[in-house]
Amino acid sequence: MGACANCVNGELTVRELTNARIEYVKQQILKKLRLSRRPAVAVPVNSLPMPVAEGQTLSAGADKPPEFDDYYGRTEQKIIFPVEGECLTTGRYPFICLQFELPPDVEPEEVTVVELWFYKERDPLDEYNQTFVISEAAHWDSQQQFKKTKPIAIKETDVGEGWVRVELAWAVRVWLEGMERLHTLHVACRTCQLRRAPLSFHEKHRPFLVLYTKYAGKRRRGRTLECGATTSECCREPLYVSFRELGWDDWIIRPAGYHAYFCKGSCAPISAVSQADSYHHNIIRKYFYSVSNERKAEFKPCCAPTTFSSLQLLYMDSNNTVTQKTLPNMVVESCGCM
Repeated sequence: MGACANCVNGELTVRELTNARIEYVKQQILKKLRLSRRPAVAVPVNSLPMPVAEGQTLSAGADKPPEFDDYYGRTEQKIIFPVEGECLTTGRYPFICLQFELPPDVEPEEVTVVELWFYKERDPLDEYNQTFVISEAAHWDSQQQFKKTKPIAIKETDVGEGWVRVELAWAVRVWLEGMERLHTLHVACRTCQLRRAPLSFHEKHRPFLVLYTKYAGKRRRGRTLECGATTSECCREPLYVSFRELGWDDWIIRPAGYHAYFCKGSCAPISAVSQADSYHHNIIRKYFYSVSNERKAEFKPCCAPTTFSSLQLLYMDSNNTVTQKTLPNMVVESCGCM
């Protein structure tokens, strides 16, 4: 992606060059995710709950994430899939208990929003709005002290079936501060006439917990010449990376692929570059005038990326946790002679 097209051995074919660039992109993605190889995913991506599979949980601004100065991807979202478990105590209303483990790599001050998503089935015996009470289930803490069931959120919904979202950020921050990762949510329906709370555990409708974390940075942009049929000077050439064609669509949920681009084309002689006015050309000019006359003759500018933007991924890791990360410097935004 960042290699100089006019600096590569001319014996390579266009297909070989394209394959080499895509292989470079693959290695960059793995490195920025701190992975040595693609994760071994036990849960098929096509069996994920519909809001996750369709990207409804993606952070705002997912199409054009801000830039930041780092190499590795920055976590913006974690999606946890609770399992149906048992509670130490019951209650007077129909309920379900959801057991889950908070991720170890999220700090309490990083958490901005936490949402519990569950799919509410219709209760044919209820003619009015349904009221759900979400509580931290009674449990023994790490100091072997018994904690009673404590309500943390109330959600009223209409009687129709569908997805329900409940905000739980303050409770999750408290849990993270307490360094306790294993938790159980007691979800009770105060108005339901059924024997159990009408939460679906169908694979497309199973509940999940979304943690959104802080993200800050500024975007860098530059102008560039797009390559055309008759363009010979330094320009930006399209390069689309399809995760399906790579066989990575079983662990990368979103996007289906992305435009990485690369730079190619000829550059003006060093004398012309040294007269141009830009930050990169100023660096070249300083270096050019610092070397001897013999080395100046060897100095040949090369077409290369000058600015990048980020790629935002929603993917499944080996622990079957869905994570949203922004990978810096993955899209070539502009090219120049360097």
